[in-house]
Amino acid sequence: MKCDYCKEFRRGFLEIEKENFGNRILFETENFLVFPTLGQIVEGYLLIASKEHYLNIGEIPLELYPELEKLQHKVRKVLEDNYYTPLFFEHGPASASLRSGCCIEHAHIHAVPLQLDILESISKNFKGREITNYTEIKRHFQRGIQYLFYEDNKCKRYLFTVHDIIPPQYLRKVIAHKIGHPEKWDWKNYLGLAELSETIRKLKGKFGEVK
Repeated sequence: MKCDYCKEFRRGFLEIEKENFGNRILFETENFLVFPTLGQIVEGYLLIASKEHYLNIGEIPLELYPELEKLQHKVRKVLEDNYYTPLFFEHGPASASLRSGCCIEHAHIHAVPLQLDILESISKNFKGREITNYTEIKRHFQRGIQYLFYEDNKCKRYLFTVHDIIPPQYLRKVIAHKIGHPEKWDWKNYLGLAELSETIRKLKGKFGEVK
């Protein structure tokens, strides 16, 4: 199985075009990792990813959700203390062929420290509802339905149904346009390595020790 995250987690460092950019992991729990993303639309942009390979949050075993919730709370607090209260989102593919805007098919939640609300933009194109926990995402996924997950700065969560194939990095594109930097939406064209390095420098040790 080809997965860029799984390969990186196994070898212990980020590699781009055969160049070693070092270990970008800022924190880990038993089942999850926190690290800055490539394509830093804004400095401090983090990802929470599962160590094991799952397609999305809906596929993660139910018993791991409390650990994920606790980690998300920690990520929120660290970003609040060092940047801004983050937005969280996920593109939830139903399968490899129904990708729901997902670029890498490995469960990961985006944490973007921005004072911004994109609920109205998403609602114009997708039907959604407010949810309280990840169990509702799992039920959605088990029915074979693509989804978008979004949590705003006030910790309100929303789940949107996706019926058609949407462009990769859809919510990144929405955010980049909203903040006036449309050139940053595609991480393949804008890696943001300077911001990534600064994020590591600024947040290293702020989560506690890495195992």
